[in-house]
Amino acid sequence: MSVLRSVSVGVPVISIGNITTGGTGKTPLVVNAAKIILDSGKCVAIISRGYGRKTTGTVVVCDGKTILADALSAGDEPLMMAQDLKTAIVIVDEDRVRGAKKAVVEFGAQVIILDDGFQHRYIKRTKDIVVIDAGQMPFDTMLLPAGYRREWIGSLKRASAVVITKTKDEGEAERILKDERLKAVENKFTGSFRPSGIKHLFSGIARSLEIMNGCSAVLFCGIARPENFRLSVEACGIKVKDLFGFPDHHIYTTAEIESVIASFQKHSADVILTTEKDSVRLLEFEHLLMKLPVSVLTMDAAVHQQNEWKQYLLS
Repeated sequence: MSVLRSVSVGVPVISIGNITTGGTGKTPLVVNAAKIILDSGKCVAIISRGYGRKTTGTVVVCDGKTILADALSAGDEPLMMAQDLKTAIVIVDEDRVRGAKKAVVEFGAQVIILDDGFQHRYIKRTKDIVVIDAGQMPFDTMLLPAGYRREWIGSLKRASAVVITKTKDEGEAERILKDERLKAVENKFTGSFRPSGIKHLFSGIARSLEIMNGCSAVLFCGIARPENFRLSVEACGIKVKDLFGFPDHHIYTTAEIESVIASFQKHSADVILTTEKDSVRLLEFEHLLMKLPVSVLTMDAAVHQQNEWKQYLLS
């Protein structure tokens, strides 16, 4: 029987992943963790596979100063993280060891964050964080393809921490944290994702959520759970007239964008809304969308035990 050997890349490695399929809120949590470590004065590199990209091999998305790739070559989530963080190194590579070593040797990374790294065990990691959606607990489903769980429940024993996201209230969060099936995990946190604002897709001009209260919108998105986007928009007091839900990491066509525009006109809506993740895939449609009120709903990730979370990441 072969034994899996993990490779050290010479610096601390924090893996943030999940044991279920998409929609847990992993990417916003990667950004949250990266900001905390960047604020501590460390040089941070995020290493991602770059799911959905049209390239293979190593692609430097951001060198910590300049964004060097687009959504097709980098994948939507790595590009979104690079745009949000600005000073983090972001590299996509199906060979995470190779990508991490490049970040350390060529760019001086002092901390590596593995995006979606729980199943990628070839790199020795300092911390192994699993993100779990409170609305879709891994205990309530079967393994793929019958369910949405990626591996056995017992794999949670490998985790050094879990973050339960999208908890409805403090009572639900407390109940989940006391679940006997999580007792093997030493560090437990809860978190939530809240709309923080709205910005124009191309100009970046921001509007407050209060101003949008009572407005109407047509939505479109290519994410794991489009209905969650609807719920976030409605929580801002915005009336949803139509929702176009596409597969996760969807590459849009002109015909699809034209269908969204037609619905916007049909419903006489005030705005067309999409997600941050989708926004990086829409630049080629500027000629169709530039003169329309097309905006992006921005979201902030918050870990409720913020002081303990910071201490855990920086320890």
